[in-house]
Amino acid sequence: MQPRHRILVVALILFALLGQGVRWAAQGEGGLRANFESQVSAQELSSKERHCDLVHVNTAGIAELQTLPGIGPVYAQRIIEAREEQPFTKVEDLLRVSGIGPKRLQALMDLVCFHMPGGE
Repeated sequence: MQPRHRILVVALILFALLGQGVRWAAQGEGGLRANFESQVSAQELSSKERHCDLVHVNTAGIAELQTLPGIGPVYAQRIIEAREEQPFTKVEDLLRVSGIGPKRLQALMDLVCFHMPGGE
């Protein structure tokens, strides 16, 4: 395999990992260590813990958020950052996320849930 092809393959793998929520942290001596996103995806929750079959925007990982229409890695990361500042309680709260306007909000309305674990 040519060196250019190796670089391309490695880049594609890294982009795929980033899209799945893997973040890289620097270690001493120039090394890198993978940190997997600590958010538990809704698919990993047991049926008892799962409030509904919708995407739980307050707990979903970056990969699960990307299953929503019009939500790619950038918007998914923005949603995660916004909910860390203040959890979402209603669909209109998603308008706090930069780039989510009325049209995108309309597409998400019936696909998301705002249930908080431990809350009723």
